[in-house]
Order: sequence, then C-alpha cells, then structure tokens
Amino acid sequence: MRAYVAITPSELQSFIKTGSLRTPKARVVDSSGSESLETYSDDQEEIEFERSWEAAEDSKTMQGTPAALGFVLAVDLEKEQLGEVEDGQVGLHSDLLWSQVQSLLLSESEEPELSWFAAQEISTYLPQWLA
Repeated sequence: MRAYVAITPSELQSFIKTGSLRTPKARVVDSSGSESLETYSDDQEEIEFERSWEAAEDSKTMQGTPAALGFVLAVDLEKEQLGEVEDGQVGLHSDLLWSQVQSLLLSESEEPELSWFAAQEISTYLPQWLA
C-alpha cells in the first residue's frame, strides 16, 4: 500500500544512515486501508495528492518555526505493518525500511505543488536541505 510519511531533514539524514525509521502514522489514499495502487480512479489520484500535500504540511509543522520546506516520503507498506486506519492515516506496527522508500516529495512554497525526487537522488540533495 502506498503511503506518505512526513519527515524532517534531520530525520531524513538519520533514516539514510540507519536504514530504518520509527514513525507512528502515515497518510494513505484509501480510508479503509484496502485500496490497491493498480485500481486508482481520477478521484483516487486527487486524494493521493491531497494526502501527500497534507503530509508536507505536517512536515513543516514538525520542524517548528515556520519552515519553508515540507518533506514527504512516498513509501510502499507491507500488510504486516498496517495498523488501524482513521481519517486518512494508518498506524504503523513496525519501523519503515529505506528499501520501502520510492521517492521524496518536496513542498517549496504555500502553493499546492510538490517537487519529485527519486529515492536515489535524496542523498545528493540532502546537504542543501540541512543547511
């Protein structure tokens, strides 16, 4: 199941170093927690963007002082990791592994736009995000 995880730059740095991340919740497309990526409709794609945007806003809040950048990891969760789903968020029973990261979405303004970075690119850009 595709999920969106709000993260701070320092958490991202630690995640890359250790290969695992403990996070209590992730935002998901389907409130029932059973939606397959292969069956998205146009409405579901819109909800996917909304969930990723919400996670970007969560990231800005997590960083404290008004943060200019919001960081979101798009991850693929395993069934065994899924807990209770409520209000578009799923509880996670286990740590995320770096191998589950598909990409990073970056909010750089108040406009509802997200830049996309492949998982392999993240470590290249991380130093400027930490600055």
